Amino acid sequence: MAIELDLSKILDQYKEEVQQAVDEAQEKAAKATVDELTASSPRDSRAGKKYYRGWTSQKKGKSVTVYNKTKPSLTHLLENGHANRDGSRTRAIPHIAPAEKTAAETFETAIRKGLS
Repeated sequence: MAIELDLSKILDQYKEEVQQAVDEAQEKAAKATVDELTASSPRDSRAGKKYYRGWTSQKKGKSVTVYNKTKPSLTHLLENGHANRDGSRTRAIPHIAPAEKTAAETFETAIRKGLS
Protein backbone atom coordinates (compact mmCIF):
# COMPACT_ATOMS: atom_id res chain seq x y z
CA MET A 1 0.00 0.00 0.00
CA ALA A 2 2.82 2.43 0.84
CA ILE A 3 4.57 1.68 -2.45
CA GLU A 4 1.40 2.57 -4.37
CA LEU A 5 1.11 5.91 -2.56
CA ASP A 6 4.78 6.72 -3.19
CA LEU A 7 4.44 5.79 -6.84
CA SER A 8 1.30 7.90 -7.13
CA LYS A 9 3.08 10.93 -5.65
CA ILE A 10 6.03 10.49 -7.99
CA LEU A 11 3.76 10.23 -11.03
CA ASP A 12 1.78 13.30 -9.97
CA GLN A 13 4.99 15.27 -9.55
CA TYR A 14 6.23 14.11 -12.98
CA LYS A 15 2.89 15.08 -14.52
CA GLU A 16 3.25 18.61 -13.14
CA GLU A 17 6.80 18.86 -14.48
CA VAL A 18 5.68 17.71 -17.92
CA GLN A 19 2.77 20.17 -17.93
CA GLN A 20 5.11 23.01 -16.97
CA ALA A 21 7.55 22.02 -19.73
CA VAL A 22 4.72 21.92 -22.29
CA ASP A 23 3.41 25.34 -21.18
CA GLU A 24 6.87 26.88 -21.45
CA ALA A 25 7.40 25.26 -24.86
CA GLN A 26 4.05 26.64 -26.07
CA GLU A 27 4.93 30.16 -24.98
CA LYS A 28 8.39 29.95 -26.54
CA ALA A 29 7.08 28.57 -29.84
CA ALA A 30 4.26 31.14 -30.00
CA LYS A 31 6.64 34.04 -29.39
CA ALA A 32 9.09 32.76 -32.00
CA THR A 33 6.25 32.31 -34.50
CA VAL A 34 4.91 35.82 -33.93
CA ASP A 35 8.41 37.24 -34.36
CA GLU A 36 8.98 35.27 -37.57
CA LEU A 37 5.59 36.22 -39.02
CA THR A 38 6.15 39.88 -38.20
CA ALA A 39 9.51 39.76 -39.97
CA SER A 40 8.37 37.77 -43.02
CA SER A 41 4.91 39.24 -43.63
CA PRO A 42 4.50 41.37 -46.73
CA ARG A 43 4.67 45.14 -46.37
CA ASP A 44 3.00 47.22 -49.02
CA SER A 45 1.52 50.70 -49.09
CA ARG A 46 -2.14 49.71 -48.67
CA ALA A 47 -2.65 47.23 -45.86
CA GLY A 48 0.90 46.06 -45.22
CA LYS A 49 1.71 48.22 -42.22
CA LYS A 50 -1.36 47.14 -40.35
CA TYR A 51 -1.01 43.52 -41.51
CA TYR A 52 2.56 42.77 -40.44
CA ARG A 53 2.15 44.52 -37.10
CA GLY A 54 -1.01 42.60 -36.26
CA TRP A 55 0.51 39.19 -35.44
CA THR A 56 -0.12 38.11 -31.88
CA SER A 57 -0.78 35.00 -29.81
CA GLN A 58 -3.44 34.15 -27.30
CA LYS A 59 -3.70 31.29 -24.84
CA LYS A 60 -7.13 29.67 -24.63
CA GLY A 61 -7.33 26.84 -22.14
CA LYS A 62 -4.46 24.50 -22.88
CA SER A 63 -3.80 25.69 -26.43
CA VAL A 64 -2.08 28.75 -27.88
CA THR A 65 -3.33 30.40 -31.07
CA VAL A 66 -1.22 32.67 -33.27
CA TYR A 67 -3.35 34.99 -35.39
CA ASN A 68 -3.46 38.38 -37.06
CA LYS A 69 -5.69 40.69 -35.06
CA THR A 70 -5.70 43.68 -37.42
CA LYS A 71 -6.27 42.06 -40.83
CA PRO A 72 -7.34 38.43 -40.28
CA SER A 73 -9.09 38.17 -43.64
CA LEU A 74 -5.84 38.81 -45.54
CA THR A 75 -3.96 35.78 -44.24
CA HIS A 76 -5.49 33.24 -46.65
CA LEU A 77 -5.48 35.67 -49.58
CA LEU A 78 -1.80 36.57 -49.20
CA GLU A 79 -0.65 33.03 -48.41
CA ASN A 80 -2.37 31.42 -51.41
CA GLY A 81 -2.92 34.27 -53.87
CA HIS A 82 -6.35 35.30 -55.17
CA ALA A 83 -8.26 36.48 -58.23
CA ASN A 84 -8.43 40.18 -59.05
CA ARG A 85 -11.42 42.03 -60.44
CA ASP A 86 -10.05 41.94 -63.97
CA GLY A 87 -9.64 38.14 -63.89
CA SER A 88 -5.90 38.07 -63.30
CA ARG A 89 -4.38 36.46 -60.23
CA THR A 90 -2.05 37.82 -57.60
CA ARG A 91 1.07 35.91 -56.71
CA ALA A 92 1.08 33.91 -53.51
CA ILE A 93 3.33 35.14 -50.70
CA PRO A 94 3.96 32.08 -48.53
CA HIS A 95 4.85 33.40 -45.10
CA ILE A 96 2.60 31.42 -42.75
CA ALA A 97 3.59 27.88 -43.79
CA PRO A 98 7.33 28.37 -43.13
CA ALA A 99 6.55 29.96 -39.76
CA GLU A 100 4.27 27.04 -38.89
CA LYS A 101 7.03 24.56 -39.70
CA THR A 102 9.52 26.51 -37.59
CA ALA A 103 7.00 26.67 -34.73
CA ALA A 104 6.57 22.90 -34.74
CA GLU A 105 10.33 22.38 -34.65
CA THR A 106 10.77 24.98 -31.90
CA PHE A 107 7.99 23.39 -29.85
CA GLU A 108 9.44 19.90 -30.17
CA THR A 109 12.96 21.07 -29.31
CA ALA A 110 11.76 23.00 -26.27
CA ILE A 111 9.80 20.03 -24.95
CA ARG A 112 12.77 17.68 -25.40
CA LYS A 113 15.03 20.17 -23.66
CA GLY A 114 12.52 20.74 -20.85
CA LEU A 115 12.08 17.04 -20.15
CA SER A 116 15.74 16.09 -20.23
